[in-house]
Amino acid sequence: MTKVPADRPRCRKCDQGYKDTYRLVVRSDPESQMRYLFHGHRDESLQSLLLRLCEQFPREWFKDVVYYFYIDIGGSYYPAEHSFWLRDKDHVLVTTIEDESELPDVSMNAVHASLRSGVQLQQHQEEGVQRMITMERSYRGGILADDMGLGKTLQMLTLIMRQQPKLNVRATTLVVVPSRGVADQWAEEIRTKTTYGSLPYFIYNEHTLMLLEQFRNRQLSGVSAPLIDMEWHRVILDESNKVRTMKAAITETVLELKARYRWCLTGTPLQNELSELYPIFAFLEVPLANNLKHNVDYISTVLKQYMVRRTKKDLQTSLPILPQKEQRVVLEFTNAERALYDYLERVLYKRIRHSQMDDDGSHTSMTAAALLYLRLKQNLISLVHDTTPENLIDHLNTDDEIQTNNHGEENEVNEAFDIIESFYDQFGEDEQPPDLKALQELPQIHHSTKVGWLINFLKKTLETSVLDKIVVVTQFVDLLQIISNVLSSINIKHNCYHGDMSSTSRQVSLRQFNHQIEVRVMLLSLKAGGVGLNLQRANHMVILDRWWNPATMDQAIARIHRMTQNKQTFIHTVVIKDTVEEGLMDNVLKRKNELFKSVVDNNNYAESRNTVQEEEEEGEIEEIYYDDDDDDIMMINS
Repeated sequence: MTKVPADRPRCRKCDQGYKDTYRLVVRSDPESQMRYLFHGHRDESLQSLLLRLCEQFPREWFKDVVYYFYIDIGGSYYPAEHSFWLRDKDHVLVTTIEDESELPDVSMNAVHASLRSGVQLQQHQEEGVQRMITMERSYRGGILADDMGLGKTLQMLTLIMRQQPKLNVRATTLVVVPSRGVADQWAEEIRTKTTYGSLPYFIYNEHTLMLLEQFRNRQLSGVSAPLIDMEWHRVILDESNKVRTMKAAITETVLELKARYRWCLTGTPLQNELSELYPIFAFLEVPLANNLKHNVDYISTVLKQYMVRRTKKDLQTSLPILPQKEQRVVLEFTNAERALYDYLERVLYKRIRHSQMDDDGSHTSMTAAALLYLRLKQNLISLVHDTTPENLIDHLNTDDEIQTNNHGEENEVNEAFDIIESFYDQFGEDEQPPDLKALQELPQIHHSTKVGWLINFLKKTLETSVLDKIVVVTQFVDLLQIISNVLSSINIKHNCYHGDMSSTSRQVSLRQFNHQIEVRVMLLSLKAGGVGLNLQRANHMVILDRWWNPATMDQAIARIHRMTQNKQTFIHTVVIKDTVEEGLMDNVLKRKNELFKSVVDNNNYAESRNTVQEEEEEGEIEEIYYDDDDDDIMMINS
């Protein structure tokens, strides 16, 4: 029974115009069914709330008596030591009972979800779950930012089951994922880690209306949006690093979600700049001081308060996983490829200059230059064949024929512009025409330098060990098809995983690679397969082209370097000497890694730079210079 007294006193704060209120359902005795509707103000202390309770309900609460506030979560009581912890529609117990253990408990028989008998949490996972339970009581959620491959999904599933309200078995958790592949991975974890049927789930996919589409339709026509209108018990943003700008539609959408508890899952909460953390803090309802939002130390301190993070390096002594071995394979272009690349680079530089001088057409010109830059990167892997050098040049200058799935990433283009422009500003623009004689050799080249190296590497690795499996990663989907055709022609059995495939095809491809011994090579799109997949059956990863964001590359590497990996893992990053690729890897990526370490791992800039330098001096990354004229490989510590 719920009661609102007809003669309740007027609220002074309401009379003064304060409108930022929240509603509470309050009772004085845990055994009583009598509940009272009450309201609080966001800037109101527990003491102020108690005084108004005494005035408004004088038969239940009395002045000069010590009371304690507890939040009632379906039969579980958590002490509320500050009004900050109270949320709209909370059930609150205000009682004289000080000892929490004296409060009645409800049998957990009402909750049926549990882990399978053979599933045991690792020590760091159990510690993580306990910290997350405390954070739900204190902050109504937070960020689980463990390194990729340390079992974030399992920890979150355990939290969901242990924190299930005892009197409300229908308290539902919404997990927002960036792709169907990640949703399937959650489903697989539920099927294999929890007792059969104990944790029902439903994948809200392309057969229904997506979250973002519901939000847009409600904005445009006012129609209902079930996912947004529902009051969830808990909302989890998996791969929350995808929500990294305040103005993005997906950010506006997730901020509209109603939830008692909010969690972000990501191994890389920060990727490029501090502002990427603002949407995460907004979703978690964590206030930031406006005058300190650009202060690295301040943001790092706030992040640490709301974040649980462990790295593989931190857990080396307690986990069986071996550290990954990284090798950078440095290749040199043939004369024909170098002529093509140099020509493209000169054209790109002219586009940059044109965009700077032509204010009216700058956007169009910059877009053309951005597309040309992506073709420049494609040229590092494959060749553009044509009948004559003249036709080839015409083809290169036709921007509307460029087909990639990455032209929305302006940051990488801007970084590349800086590198290329700096080079030509220093050494002067080369006005020489294209080397037509060298370009004439292109049609006679069977495979590009990178593809040729890849074929030799796959043959040698697959012959050396029958247990090794290899994942080949590139950001260009069309190049995956080129490589697939080459591998088919030399009878290397392989599977593909990219965004142009149906969800069913991707699932079949993933299952075959993980469970069929004869499928030993996976061709993986960076965007479609860089997150959420378990590919620990593989112990080699070949990265054919680096992304401008180091966190994205770390996510891809974590597909094979996981806690369940029982073999040594090898990461082979392939670059072409004296190209923009080297600049991006050696300068831009290092700077972004320093920022990540200073903010997320709580080191200052000096410490992070020293860490990078120490890792280089220790030779953790090997450089391999490959010579076509010699079958031997020379290794040099960088």
